[in-house]
Amino acid sequence: MELEISTNVRSFPNQVQRKLDFAKRRPEFFGAVAENLFFTPTRSFPSRKEKDVLATGMEKTFQMGNREIHYWHWDQGGELIFLIHGWNGHSGNLTRFVEPLLAGGYSIVSFDIPGHGASQGRYSSLPLSARALTQLTQIIGVPYAFLTHSFGGAIATLAMETGLEVKRAVYIAPPLQLEDFRYEFCNYMNFDFNIMESMRVRIEKRFNFSLKRLNTAELGKNLNTKLLVIHDKDDTEVPYSKGEEVVKSWKSAELISTEGLGHKMILRSPDVIEKAIRFIKEGLVSSDSGLLQRISALGV
Repeated sequence: MELEISTNVRSFPNQVQRKLDFAKRRPEFFGAVAENLFFTPTRSFPSRKEKDVLATGMEKTFQMGNREIHYWHWDQGGELIFLIHGWNGHSGNLTRFVEPLLAGGYSIVSFDIPGHGASQGRYSSLPLSARALTQLTQIIGVPYAFLTHSFGGAIATLAMETGLEVKRAVYIAPPLQLEDFRYEFCNYMNFDFNIMESMRVRIEKRFNFSLKRLNTAELGKNLNTKLLVIHDKDDTEVPYSKGEEVVKSWKSAELISTEGLGHKMILRSPDVIEKAIRFIKEGLVSSDSGLLQRISALGV
């Protein structure tokens, strides 16, 4: 099998380079090495300011197999909102939403997905993260809404597709399908088609389903959750067109576009924060209104 590792000069961290060097010597393991690298996140941690916000919540952990998963809980008796960060991120990424949500009377849970932030694990994946989310809802309770960034939208979608019933969701810069990440990763690594295919076969065998199934738009077709997508037209990490496709496929979804914020600065926009929380609140207001109408009709 002809293997092409790199057509460009590119520098990788030592640990990555050692794995690539091993695969060059043992080409039969290249698919396994590619899969291993794909599921290995780059761990990052909150800034001092983000840590200060997280410290206002109660930090707790739960066991998921041999991994200790960290989460933060602000429990003030209101409707529960789950914050879910993206790949290579951490709970600090969404801390600018915490104070406004608390001011609105909501309870909040934010967690570091496996292999990210304070949570243990060298590896992570979409199915693993969705299972962690589902397990957390069994501890805390099913939330009224999800508020996610990037890969977090895919995590929430897969968790809902496998049984969680959530009324509303806000997806900021959501991806369309896991295959997009795989193609981008393989292109970055300059892997040839044979390596890409070997990697795909191994992943599908591991999870026992086709990667094409992990499509946020397709999975959303069967969900009753009302969705708001907020996506920046200048996002270079997850193109704006991906958010558009997600919105078109869901039963009930709307799109808010921004410009000039990109993939990460969008989380710092006061306007984005306000619109996200307003969407969550609108669902509760409409529910209260419907309840009052039913009570009135009964003559109570």
